[in-house]
Amino acid sequence: MQLSFFSLYCYICNGSGILLNAILLFLSSHKSIETIRELRYFLSNIAVSGIAFAASLLVLQPQVVTRGTMTIRVVHGPAQYLTENAVKAIGCVTVISYMYALLSFPLFFIYRSMILANSNMFGQYFTKNTLMVTLVIVFVLCCTESVFLYYSSIPYADLLDRANRTTSIVEEFENSTLLLNQHLRNMDINSQHPVTNVSSGVIQSAEELSGKRHLSLFGDDHSRNPLILIFHGILVICHVLSYLIILVCAHFMLRTLKTRQGTMSKDTMLENELLVHSVFAVAFIPLLLSAPVGANAVLVTVYENSLKWQEFLPTYCMSMVPVLSALYTIVFIGPYRDAIISFATLKFLKKNQNDTRKNDDDS
Repeated sequence: MQLSFFSLYCYICNGSGILLNAILLFLSSHKSIETIRELRYFLSNIAVSGIAFAASLLVLQPQVVTRGTMTIRVVHGPAQYLTENAVKAIGCVTVISYMYALLSFPLFFIYRSMILANSNMFGQYFTKNTLMVTLVIVFVLCCTESVFLYYSSIPYADLLDRANRTTSIVEEFENSTLLLNQHLRNMDINSQHPVTNVSSGVIQSAEELSGKRHLSLFGDDHSRNPLILIFHGILVICHVLSYLIILVCAHFMLRTLKTRQGTMSKDTMLENELLVHSVFAVAFIPLLLSAPVGANAVLVTVYENSLKWQEFLPTYCMSMVPVLSALYTIVFIGPYRDAIISFATLKFLKKNQNDTRKNDDDS
């Protein structure tokens, strides 16, 4: 029952994340924000990474099991039917998309701080061209981080052996396979037409096909392959640096806006402050949701044995990142919120009808 609820949660949550980030991508691509025009470039990049992150989590639906120094990731999503290397590659996509969004926010705050400061010394470096180059560098760094995860994996046989000896995962998988076989057998009996596969000239029954199912696992052991320690170290450093940079830059931006009260209107001032607070809140979503995941990782490392609820906690928390990030962005950034409200209330159609009537009256 727990796995079925877990899968349902992953499909609903990550599916919503894909949809919301697709909407955000469309809005950021077609609607500019006059107050902070460069924000649309960051939001477009973050929306793309959100789609990739949600899609990869939806496909994987990982259960993270810790036994001693070994971490076993059990795949419950559609990726369980793929090869081991394909599953690890999807895991790398998850890391790349998450890290890219995580590092894009501090980059935006640094860039915007320099623009507000109007510094002659740094102004020549913070241009749109250098911004694009910096985003490419960030992407390469994220890919490098994912390489550490990919090559930190240990053989499948070792993971399966540990899972079989210390958990009930293998037994649960075998039971579900038996139930599937029984279901297919009943279907064959009722229909009197066995399900077959004639590819490669070989005819196989439904039972033989279901027998090819295997428990999809990938994982690591820091006592055997220390690359995973480098991976986690970089991950922690990136989270801490992102937190500090966003905090310092947001404070600096608000102070700079206050010192410029005399040079801008009150409405412009309030709009800038609202945008800073909005982006600040969105930037902290992955940091806040990763906190319980990090605390959970420390606990299972210390006790060297994860409880059932701890194995599902990382996916439960991280699946909310693309949903809340996109939702908060759409709700709290005025132009995007107005566009959604206009679409939902069909206000744009009424406006077009009024314009058409006005043109007819003029003619």
